[in-house]
Amino acid sequence: MDWQKDERVNEAELITTRDRLDQLAARLLEADAVAVDTEFFWERTFYPLLGLVQLATSDGCWLIDTVRLRDISALGPLFGAPAITKVLHDAPQDLGILARATGTLPCGIFDTRLAAGFAGFGATCSLQALLREALGVELAKAETRSDWLRRPLSPNQLRYAADDVLHLIPLRDKLLASCANDTVRGWLREELARLDNPAIYGDRDPRLMYLRVKGASRLDARQLAVLREIAAWREEEARQRDWPRGHVLPDNLLVNVAQSSPKDGRSLAHVPEFPNTMPAEVNARLLAAIARGLALSDDACPEPAASADFATKRALKPQSNRLLEHIAAACAAIIPARQQRDHKRRHDPRARRKPEMVGSARHTGLRDTRRFARQSVHRRQRRESRCAALLPDQRQRFGLPR
Repeated sequence: MDWQKDERVNEAELITTRDRLDQLAARLLEADAVAVDTEFFWERTFYPLLGLVQLATSDGCWLIDTVRLRDISALGPLFGAPAITKVLHDAPQDLGILARATGTLPCGIFDTRLAAGFAGFGATCSLQALLREALGVELAKAETRSDWLRRPLSPNQLRYAADDVLHLIPLRDKLLASCANDTVRGWLREELARLDNPAIYGDRDPRLMYLRVKGASRLDARQLAVLREIAAWREEEARQRDWPRGHVLPDNLLVNVAQSSPKDGRSLAHVPEFPNTMPAEVNARLLAAIARGLALSDDACPEPAASADFATKRALKPQSNRLLEHIAAACAAIIPARQQRDHKRRHDPRARRKPEMVGSARHTGLRDTRRFARQSVHRRQRRESRCAALLPDQRQRFGLPR
């Protein structure tokens, strides 16, 4: 199916006024399912800059210009309505952005990337690959790296943005139909319910950010305590200034500071690669964070990575057990069908020959054996015909009966 053949691509409405947004929000509250996608820019800020929100139902498509409409809180009731299914591909990042933009925690989510794994497709497929495999739809991806904050948006950008949501609801229906049975669909619902967890879409706990710092595994317990404090300081500074974390201090510098644990400005300036352009008030807040880490008792320090591995693995045991239960149930659903197929092959002569074996090693061996047998018969027949043509004295010479 060619992406250009869907008329709704050309009929997508660009929403640029608050009145029209309010009307659309009220209309979508009557829908059973709404396809959702976003386009954003995220390079020089802590939070992504939302450029466009795409929405579609079975009878319409709308593109909300969030550069002109900074306040899209009118969509909050839609995203917070559990009875309306919001269909997205790879939902968590888009929903985190929309939760911040609308002020509402989302619920009632159907993630087509997650569902693809339960329906027998790749669980890591891009939307383009999944639509091609599941629906035969080919998307144009020429605008993947577009600047979605620049105005006006080009016709190609608008078509690209609309196309990302037009097929999501039919894709959801196809994925549900492709699930093997009700048991598999139950597993899918269980996993989708996890997307209703508010913790997914809020800001992370600053005091846990040290766990995401590259190079932290080299530190001992005291240095980890310092790293925990300064990583939390960096997180709060980045949010307040709306900077990427690395623009405050990159990971390698955080590790250097934690290893050195300086107690004053002069020692801080001698930390390898530490910038000499850092404002004094920022240095003061960083030194205060270091002091908090150094003041902790030994019992309050985090465990180094090596000693924490066992605890981490132990914490994963319930999830592993649940996964094993799913696998066991899947095997229980698959084995009877396989046994029935094997029984049919044993008792139905028409089912004994496997077409899929044509060209296989076993089939090739059987074919070669039969050909060799036929050739042997032909050679024997030719030899007997030559012997029959011999004269009596010639037959006696070769020891053949007269």
